[in-house]
Amino acid sequence: MPSDLSHIARSCWCLALIQCCKPHIELQKAEDNHDFTPWDKLLTKLNSWVSGELKSAQNLERFYQEFLTWQENYEAADSLNGRITDLCIAATSAAMDMLNDPECDDLPLIRDTIGDLYSELDQLGGDAEGLSSYAADVFSEWESTLREVSQRPVSRTTLRQISETEVSLFGLSS
Repeated sequence: MPSDLSHIARSCWCLALIQCCKPHIELQKAEDNHDFTPWDKLLTKLNSWVSGELKSAQNLERFYQEFLTWQENYEAADSLNGRITDLCIAATSAAMDMLNDPECDDLPLIRDTIGDLYSELDQLGGDAEGLSSYAADVFSEWESTLREVSQRPVSRTTLRQISETEVSLFGLSS
């Protein structure tokens, strides 16, 4: 990940990852007997915050604290899809951390985790090589789009551009 992305852009990158992996999250929701409402609410507020619609940092922080409490009590299934969901949960925390700390850059850790998931997918007989190549293309598009983002509000057009993928990084379509 190029270090020239601003902390706002890095946060948006995480939001794009979560959106891209939404089919896995929806599958996990269907499999789990767990309420995902605090996470869903935080994602809505986080998107509103970066787009400038939400003005209250305290409001965002309140939803983040509710998400953290939820996260402590949530345990994903021991499956590849469960680990993809865990990745998205971690990306949510990273998005918040990067908003609050311009020096924070968790993207290399997130990308390493994605690489680990591709290794697992490969061991399971999946097309890890093809999906890894696809992910590299998606990441390149996100980085190109986000390179000019230096502060919020981030335009809805930009947010839409980085969140429009028909296939997740792990091969599920929406």
